[in-house]
Amino acid sequence: MTFYGIGYLKNQHSLNMFIGFAIIGVLCLALVVFTVLYLRHRLQTKYRDLGIIALLLVVVAFGSGYTRFEKSETNTAKATQMVGFVQQVAKDSGVDQDKVFVNSKYLNQDVIVKVDKKYYTVELNTDYTAYRLTPTYMLADVTIER
Repeated sequence: MTFYGIGYLKNQHSLNMFIGFAIIGVLCLALVVFTVLYLRHRLQTKYRDLGIIALLLVVVAFGSGYTRFEKSETNTAKATQMVGFVQQVAKDSGVDQDKVFVNSKYLNQDVIVKVDKKYYTVELNTDYTAYRLTPTYMLADVTIER
């Protein structure tokens, strides 16, 4: 079972967004290059064809990027809830935030929390404004992502 630290929860989406923007940037650059080459060599239609292919790839990348962006915004909001939860558990337990780990990236019922060397099952109320920690014991091996 994998447990995640607060640093991982804060930074989990930034790399995926960067890669998506980099791909779109490279495709836009290719579109500009092929357009310039076509305008310089009008008799060679291969540059026009390559430009059209690059344009279609840019359109597909923007459409896919928009869908990923919407999904990422939802996941970021959920991850932000989990970061707040980890901070609150650390504050209530009187430990440093770096010593609190959770087994889910998003806040939901039955999350397992590791505080120092003890494990707890989280019970949340219906609107996620209060929680109860119940001691629990792990049978599986634990790995930690910081």
